[in-house]
Formats: sequence, C-alpha cells, structure tokens
Amino acid sequence: MRRPRSPLVVDGLLAAALTLLAQVELVLVADRVSGSLPVQHAAFLLMTVPVVLRRRAPFWAVTICSVGMFVQTLAGEAPVVGGFLAMLVLLFSLGYYASLRAGLLALAIMAAAATSYDILGEKLVVADLVGNLAIVVGVWLMARVIRSQSDRRVEAELARDRAAREAVQAERTRIARDLHDSVAHSLTVMTLQAGGARERTDDPVIAEALGHIGDTGRQALGDMHRFLRLLGPEGEGPESPGLADLDEIIGRVRAAGLDVDLQVTGDVGDVPASVGATAYRIVQEALTNTLKHSRATRADVQLRVQQGQIDVDVTDDGHAGDGRLGLGAGRGLAGLEERVAVYGGELAAGAESSGGWRLRASIPTTAAGQP
Repeated sequence: MRRPRSPLVVDGLLAAALTLLAQVELVLVADRVSGSLPVQHAAFLLMTVPVVLRRRAPFWAVTICSVGMFVQTLAGEAPVVGGFLAMLVLLFSLGYYASLRAGLLALAIMAAAATSYDILGEKLVVADLVGNLAIVVGVWLMARVIRSQSDRRVEAELARDRAAREAVQAERTRIARDLHDSVAHSLTVMTLQAGGARERTDDPVIAEALGHIGDTGRQALGDMHRFLRLLGPEGEGPESPGLADLDEIIGRVRAAGLDVDLQVTGDVGDVPASVGATAYRIVQEALTNTLKHSRATRADVQLRVQQGQIDVDVTDDGHAGDGRLGLGAGRGLAGLEERVAVYGGELAAGAESSGGWRLRASIPTTAAGQP
C-alpha cells in the first residue's frame, strides 16, 4: 500500500507547476510584456513560489504574493495566467487555514495589490475595480464557509464518538455493579455456610479449613466493595434493578402513552441477579427507544426462561423509516451488545419485514454461560 505524500510535498509540486507555467508564459509572450522582462520574471516568482507555504504559513504566502503582484503592476502589463492562478490558490488557502484575524489582514493586503492596477492606471474603471475586489473577497469567503462546514462535521463526529464511549463506559460500570450484587450475595451465603458448618464440626482439621474459607470469603467481599468504590458514584448507588422491577418501568411507559403488554413464561426466580439486571436493561432500552424515536402506539414484551437461558423479545408497531438505528449504530444498543456478550449471549435489533421494530436477546442463565 502506497503511503500518501505529505502536504508539504504536494504544495511544493503545485508551486513548481505554477512557477514553471508563469515563467514559460513570460517567454512565449515576451513581445507583449511591458517593462523590464527580468523584473517581470522576478515579480511572477514572488507570486507563484509562496504557494509552497500555503498551508504552513498562509498569511506570509499571501503577503509575499501581494508584493509580487504590486511589483508586476508597476513593471507593466503581462498577459500571464500562472500568477492569477497562484493568487486564487493562496486566497483559498488563506480562508481555509488562517485564523480570521490574520486572514482579514492578509486579505486587505491582497485586495490592495489586486486593485493597484485599476487605481494606478491612466483611467479608473469602476467595474473592473469592483470585479477584482469581488474575486478576491469571494474566493476567501468561499474557503471560510467550506472550512466552517468541515469543522462542524468534525465536531459532530467527535461528539458522537465521545458520547458513544461515555455510554459504553457507563454500561460497563452498571455491569460491574450488577456483577457485584450477584457475586457478593453468593460470597455472603458461602461465608455464612462455612461459618455454620465450622460450629457444627468436631474435626479440628475440617474446622480450620472452614475457617479459612470464611476468612477468604470475607476478604473477597471487602476487595469487591473497595474495587467497586473506584468506579465512582455509579457504583455506590442503590441496588441494580432486575426482573422484579419490570412492572415499575412498564407502568411509567404506559403513563407516557404507550400501550405495553408483558408476558412471562417460565420461572424468573431461577435467573441469576446479574442476568436479570441485563434483561431489565434490554427491556428498558427497547421501550425508551420506542417512546423517543417512533410513532408506535403499542409494544409487546415477552420473557421466556427455558433450557438454561432467558429470551427477551420486545416488538412495537412503529415504522422502519422513523429514524431509529440498527445494532451497532445506537449508543445504548452498543452498550447492551457488549453487556450481553459478557454472558455469551446474542442481541439483535432492527425493522421487521412485516412492519414494526424488534429487539431480541438470548442470554444463558447456566453457570457454563457466565464468565
């Protein structure tokens, strides 16, 4: 794969091409050039060579070119296009790369040089003067507009990337909190059971081993609490919501005007807390997107716990063209996809061929499907 040329090399080649063009033109039209030919050659060199600096030092490039234009005007007429092309290139570069303050100053210098022929000539033609000013200012303004639009596109892209990273980070924090709740519960039960068994055994070896289990469990719990506090306020909040809290969020969505039907198949009590929290987040994200981005009037939520996994299926009667994004494009969906992947599950979202929108996920609930 070929490496792209550096901007300085590109600008150098452009400056060389314009310089060669202007100098060759001077030779070809020497009989129509007024004044000293060597002076004209030097003046056009001052106009074309600064193109090499058009990105690195646009203010000085335009200023040097303006000096060349003024010298060329004093020397006399020279029907050469190369210098005019260099002026246009430098004016555009000034508008695109220079600051507003430096650009306005260099623009005034260039405008004075470009209109010097009309002002110093034997007869002032107002139309020519206005036309030259319009060309100079127009090219600079066009470059400023293009640069402004480019900056806005870049800023918008950076803002989207930043928001996506923040959303993923927030989701990772919630995952850590949910895992903490689930694992902490298991460690607590294990520690209590070890302590109870230790009280009931008469074997000192077994009692010592059970004591070590209890100590290790309590130490692990302490470490988990300390690590979770490093995540900040998100990790210090109330317990993560789970499947038992679905009625609450569905009630809020119904109050907002969306008719929601919830169907649960199987025993949700067999679903680990961390997996249940993920299923809750999936339903929450799906219903929130329906409210925010569609004209749907109804949504159906189905939860099925069977064969060592929980299936979450949320559909609505919205439209495919209502502005919603598929998997991998939305910030919330990106976080959910990563969250489901932690458990070895699958997540899919998109428009249905029959109409409406669907978000579905399958998450293992067995120990084999969890990290």
